[in-house]
Amino acid sequence: MTDATQPAAAPRRRRWLGVLLIVSLALNALLIGVVLRGLWIARTNIVMTGGSIERALPAFIASLPAARREELQRAQLADKPAALRPLRSELRQARAEANRIFLTDPFDRAAFVAAQSRLLAAEAKLRSAIFNVLPEMGERLTIEERWAYLRWRGHGWSRGGGFRRGGNREGQPNRP
Repeated sequence: MTDATQPAAAPRRRRWLGVLLIVSLALNALLIGVVLRGLWIARTNIVMTGGSIERALPAFIASLPAARREELQRAQLADKPAALRPLRSELRQARAEANRIFLTDPFDRAAFVAAQSRLLAAEAKLRSAIFNVLPEMGERLTIEERWAYLRWRGHGWSRGGGFRRGGNREGQPNRP
């Protein structure tokens, strides 16, 4: 009697293990897909803009028709982001200094807090300068050029009004 019940239990256990294996593989594939999509989005943004407005705006202006490009160059709009380069350099130096102090042994809390304060000040200075460039950019570009700039950088508006990548099926950014 024991011999007859044991073979019947083994196939049922194998069946559940097979289902569990398939579910596990599906979850792994989903996780890999999410990670790869995140990497693809980050890579696309870095490749398209170089990761900064200093490269993105002049490159976008260079892509405009010649007459409009010359007009914006006379207004020196393409040169505005160049003023941000020294601020980025200052930020990199402050970050390197904070990292260097963080890795010294013995750890000097006061020096690290001071370095972090300098890093925060450098970040705030850079952000403030960027916020000064963007309104002038918006003022000088037409509405079509502003939409083209967002499309050129690979961004658009979602149906819910939030900012997202892509656009509608015609390749145009979704307007809010």
